[in-house]
Parts: sequence; C-alpha cells; structure tokens
Amino acid sequence: MRYIIILFLIMPIFGNAQTLKGEVYGNENNGKQPLPGVNVYWQGTNQGAVTGSNGEFTLKKNSNQHILMVSFVGYETKTIHIDNPGEPLKIVLEPNLELAEVTVVQKDRGTYISAIETIKMERIGSAELHKAACCNLAESFETNPSVDVNYSDAVTGAKQIRLLGLDGVYSQLMVENIPDLRGLATTFGLNYIPGPWMESIQVSKGASSVLSGYESVAGQINAEIKKPDSGEMLYLNGYANAHGRLEFNGNTNLKMYKDMVTTGLLVHASVQTMRNDDNDDGFMDEPLSNQLQFSNRWKFTNYKGFMTQVGVNVLMEDRLGGQMDVEKDMIPAVGAPYGINIKTNRVSGYLKTGVVSKDQRTALAFLSNFAGHKTDAFIGTTNYDASETRFYGSLILTRDIDVNAHHTLNSGASFIYDDFSESIYNQQLNRVENVPGLFSEYTLKPTENLTFLAGARVDFHNIFGTFFTPRMHFRYKMNDHFTVRANAGKGYRTANVVSENYYLLAGYRQLAFDKNAMREEAWNYGISLVQDYTLLGRPLQINAEYFRTDFQSQLVVNREYSTTQIALMPLDGKSYANNLQLDIRFQPIERLDVLLAYRWNDTKQTINGELKEFPLNSRYKGLINLNYTTNLKKWMFDYTIQFNGGGRIPRPYEDWMNLADMSGDYFEFQPFTVMNAQVTKYFRHWNMYLGAENLTDFKQPNPVEGADNPWAAGFDATNIWGPVVGRKVYMGVRFNLNYN
Repeated sequence: MRYIIILFLIMPIFGNAQTLKGEVYGNENNGKQPLPGVNVYWQGTNQGAVTGSNGEFTLKKNSNQHILMVSFVGYETKTIHIDNPGEPLKIVLEPNLELAEVTVVQKDRGTYISAIETIKMERIGSAELHKAACCNLAESFETNPSVDVNYSDAVTGAKQIRLLGLDGVYSQLMVENIPDLRGLATTFGLNYIPGPWMESIQVSKGASSVLSGYESVAGQINAEIKKPDSGEMLYLNGYANAHGRLEFNGNTNLKMYKDMVTTGLLVHASVQTMRNDDNDDGFMDEPLSNQLQFSNRWKFTNYKGFMTQVGVNVLMEDRLGGQMDVEKDMIPAVGAPYGINIKTNRVSGYLKTGVVSKDQRTALAFLSNFAGHKTDAFIGTTNYDASETRFYGSLILTRDIDVNAHHTLNSGASFIYDDFSESIYNQQLNRVENVPGLFSEYTLKPTENLTFLAGARVDFHNIFGTFFTPRMHFRYKMNDHFTVRANAGKGYRTANVVSENYYLLAGYRQLAFDKNAMREEAWNYGISLVQDYTLLGRPLQINAEYFRTDFQSQLVVNREYSTTQIALMPLDGKSYANNLQLDIRFQPIERLDVLLAYRWNDTKQTINGELKEFPLNSRYKGLINLNYTTNLKKWMFDYTIQFNGGGRIPRPYEDWMNLADMSGDYFEFQPFTVMNAQVTKYFRHWNMYLGAENLTDFKQPNPVEGADNPWAAGFDATNIWGPVVGRKVYMGVRFNLNYN
C-alpha cells in the first residue's frame, strides 16, 4: 500500500461487552512504554477518550461503531476494526517521522532507516538536504555514504551517480513513485530536479517492488516534490558561488474550497556566468549555462477516500562549453576553438488518482506521466539531435484479503510508450517501444515483526520480446535491536546506446555501434542488518549490508577498443558487482550527530576478452559527517570528509601494447580526499548559509587530455574520476513562511 498513499491496519477484536477497555503503548528502542495523552475515538464522531498516565482508556461502544482510531503526535495513526468488545485491548503504536506537523522534542537525524518497512529504504529528509547547498538532485548526496556523484566528462557538465558500484542508468529514477528521467533525460536528468523543490529522497538498493516496473537493477532513487497541500505558504531560496553560479528557487501553495482543492507553483532559475579555468588547460571547467523551470501542481481530495493529483513541468536549458574563447554563434570547424552547445526543451506532467472502499480494505489507483523531450547539440564538429515522446501508465488494485491485514495482494497492469528519434553521423535512428505488462505482488505479514513479499510481472516488449521479472523481499525483526532483510530479483532495461553515451563525443574518437538500443538483464541479491541501540542514553544505529549484481546481458562501453573509436557493444563474458557497506550513526553528545561509513566495491566486466575492473570506479569510499546544532537551533555546523579509493583508467588497446613506455599513473588513479563544510544561521522565518565544497582544492590532474590540440589524436575529456572544479565557496538565503 505504500505505493497508493493509503496505509491500512485493520485488526478484529471479538467479545460481547459494550464498554471497550484497553492500553496504548509506544514501540521504543528500550521496549514498549505506556503512552499517556493518546487520542482514542470512533471514526467519524467526536466520541472518544484520552489515555491516562499508564496508557489506559475506557470507551463506550454503540452498535453502529466499528472503526476505532488511535492517534498521537510522533506516532503512526492506527485504525482498528472492532466487531464486539471483549478482552482489554493492547495497542502498540510505531514511531512515524512522516507527519504533517511535528513538535520537535529531539534533534532531527536527517537520514532515517526504518525497521518497519519490508524493503530497506534510506530516507533523506529536509534536515539532511540543508547540510549542503543542494542545488539539484545530483548535489543532494554529498553527505550520503551509499550514492556517489561525479562528472561524466570535463566539457559538457553532465553528472552521473553510482549506486552499488554501478552507473546511474542501472538505478531507477523515480519522482513520487512514478518512473521518470529515462531516455534522453538520462545524461542531464540529475540536474532537472532542483534541490529546494524536494521534500525528501528515498534510496533503496537492489531489485525493488514489481509495482514500479521491470527496470530497477541496482536500486531506486525516489524524489518527493513539495506537495500543494503542505503547510508551506511561501518559500524562497537564493544561491551564489565564487565561480559565477547564481540560482533562485521559489514555491507557493494556495488552498481553496474548504481545503479540498489545493494548488502549488514552483519556479527555478539558474545561470553559470563566469568562464573558469582553474587548471590552466585552456578549457572551461564548467560550461556556461542557463536553466529555467516552472511547475504547477493541483490536488483534490474529498476526505472520504478519493484523491486526484495532476501537474505539469516546463524546462528550458542551454549549455555552452569547451575552450575559453569559444562563442555561441561560432560555426563548428576543425581549427576553430573547440566547443559544445547543448539545448534542451522538455515538457512533462503526471496524473495520479485513487479511491478507497468504505471498509478500507480495497484501494484502486492509477499512476501516469508523460514527457516530451528535445535536444539539439553539437560536440566538437559532431551534431547530435534527438527527440523523445514517452507515456507511462499503471493501474494498481490493492486488497487486504483478511481483516487482520495479514495477507495483502497488489495486482495490476502497466503500459509504456516510447517514441525515439536520433540523428548522429548523418544517420537517422528511429524506434518506437510499446510495452504492456501485468504484475501481481503478495505480502504475508503474520506478525508485526515478520514480513514476506513476493511478486512477479510479465512485460511484452515489441522489440525485445517477453520479460519475466520475479522479485522477493523478506524482513524479520528478531528483537527490539535487530532487523534483518534479504531480497533477490531480476531487472531489465532498454539501453539507449547513443543518448546515454553521447557525452563520450567529448574526445577525438568516434562512437562505434551496430544498434541504437539493446536489452540489458541482471540478477541482484542482497542482505542487510540494521541494529538499534541506546548508548550513554543516546541512539546508536549500525547498518551492515552486502549486495551482488550479476549481468546476463549488458551494453559495454569499451573505451579500450582502439585509439580512433569507442565501441558500444554487447557483453561477451562475465560482468558483476559486489558491494559491502558498514555505517554507524551516533550522537556522542547532545545535538552532535556523527556518521561513519565505509564501502568496498568490487566491479568487474569482460572487455576485449579479459575480465577487468570496471573503469573510473573507486575501489572503496569512506565518509565522516559531523553535524552540530546549537540550543534552539540558532546555528548549525556541518563538516564532511570523503575518502575515495584508487581505480583503473581505461586506455586504448595500443597503449597497453606499449606499456613499457607508460607510467603507472597513466593506467591508475590514486586515492584522494574531498572535504566540504557549511555553517547555517537560523532566524524565525529565514536562514542564511555559507559553505565551501572541496576545501582542500583537490583537482584531478589533466582532466582534458590533449587539451593543447583538441582536433588531434589523443584528445579525450571523458576519463573523469575526481573533481574537475577546485574549491567552491558559496552562500545563500532561505525564506520560509508557513500557514498558521
């Protein structure tokens, strides 16, 4: 039900008395504790009671009253079905961090891993997002140990993420639990979601629920955008850094017709104004750019089980990069200044609607989105023009099979339409994908501590045939301290050969490919253990996890094919990724949060007949994050240090033959460290922040190889493994005015 917004918890109690008695407890780290002051009332009435000092209550029951509501600030609201009152009730409420209004009694941890949910999910809230400038989704993971973000090349400004040691294309990017940012949006999509627009981010690893489709291989990243019915009346954010980047974000909400209809408007504008060349290679470290976005969202609810949401988003972006003296109106030609120009226009929207039955055991939801995307670009002397029209729709029926909600079934159908058109090297590459699918997922929850989820879907791809996608998740809370999870499943995806890799044109070599689309297929297995303790009276959480991904088919980006070509070809051999992570979260003193994390990556792929380490991928990552907030949250101080392990640099086959003439650093990059810091001053309705990224001013040596002659062999700006830009000092202001 987590995908339809509604959570049903229905429990039958049998008896004959007309007076209902019970006790309410909170499920805390140190065990179940009585909760005084809890509201207990019959649904749809003002008849209720408040629990006493020991959590006890007594309540009269009329013959037509069956649904009991139990609510308390900071805990999940519980709905209980009462047929006949009998023995006294014992009700246990679970802590809930997703509340519309919260009275803060302790510091918000920012990132939260729940012990309740079946699928292990890391929730990154607004408190965590405020630890960095967070200008867009790509810049939201500076303090996160699971997700790596780096530039794809040193010219276009494209960024990519890595999850479980795998490129971002293997992570399903979602917006409010609807698949999004795929196809033409893959290369720059992380820049398309402004950070101040987001309420939270959820990161899950491995194969996810089949309700979301067949594409999740390494995991899912879901961005929750600010809702039109939130309490935020007006939010403004301004940002500027010393490298010439300026940014403005704003959003406002309006409530109408007894709060049943709400609408929200979001605005984003950013511009890179300065030509920076910190490493003196004659190339701009970041392209000049401007981006403008508008989004309008509407929501209707009748508070009787029916809800509809609809929204539209318009984006316009223009990037100009390359050598320092490149100009926008120059004609690309050999011998002229080397440049890139990428223009993007994108219109997208969504429709979500759902209805819940009167007995609250059945729900029906329809989720859909569409996107129209157009890119006009040249990189060097190569033109790349593309357009895409995409539609996704999914109808989901959810049913609690029994009144105890021990057995739940989610079933439905989905459809994907994707019309692709690309032009490169005077070739026209067109295709249309039609993918209808059917899915079903069964959840068994015999107790609050044990959950088993099994699902499967069948999708009928008009080009690649039938996809059968089985997935399984298991959760067992052994006691108040230990929660273990295991999952296994298969994932498929369509590899858009050119559109996902056209940033590789930022070099002398051409792209060599036979098809413009390939099918990729992989199995993923994972196990995780979350441990919650109280040490010195303060919460301590330890998370340990291991994931493995095995590819059956894969698109290989072979940068070692030759000195004149980069080959995009099917996998011929093995390809796998092992990922082991340990992180510890603790508050050693009041208001000081400490995160210690270490991740080990073992990723290998068969290239030119030899199983090799995946290129440009750090072998390990260590992270320390310190966050201190003064009393009453007047000041907040953040410090993050990342330790990145070395890795392999891909080199053409001919260079390997001349190994004796090359230094070791030509084939390997060494471990490096990056530090970030920020200080924030809070006032009643606004705050201001000052920070610096890459404090030590570390930059990858020679990010643009052959920069002195970009029209000759040896020019390559795509072997990026570290920071391209040096120390970046920034400042900003946030203003927030809420209703009431």
